[in-house]
Amino acid sequence: MNVELAVLADYATTTADGKLIIAGVFDMISVASFPAQHPAMYLALRIHGDGADIGAHALELRLVDPDARGVVPAVTSRFEVPDPGELSAIANSQFVINMANIAFEKPGPYAFDILIDERYELSVSFEVRQLAPASHE
Repeated sequence: MNVELAVLADYATTTADGKLIIAGVFDMISVASFPAQHPAMYLALRIHGDGADIGAHALELRLVDPDARGVVPAVTSRFEVPDPGELSAIANSQFVINMANIAFEKPGPYAFDILIDERYELSVSFEVRQLAPASHE
């Protein structure tokens, strides 16, 4: 099993027929001052599995700050990798996680660490930075 796609976006959703829609992909948040609160961001994931992965699995997301400390409690979920049937050897699972009103105490690199069945898969990194003050000329 592997994470094929993992992005932060201004908006993401899945359609009734399983398509993943993502708008406004980003890797930087600019704020006027700290502490700062970001109103909404979406983490979109596509996880690829094959016949060996069929069955129940655990997904865990950890948002960590520049000091590798948790920013919010970890998000956990169970998911099922479906049997792709005789027509395909591929089984994909898609997730959209809405993260609203996250507080950032300081500037620097942040990341969503993604774990499947308690095994680290990858991180989606982004930076939170302070905007330069406007010059008054």
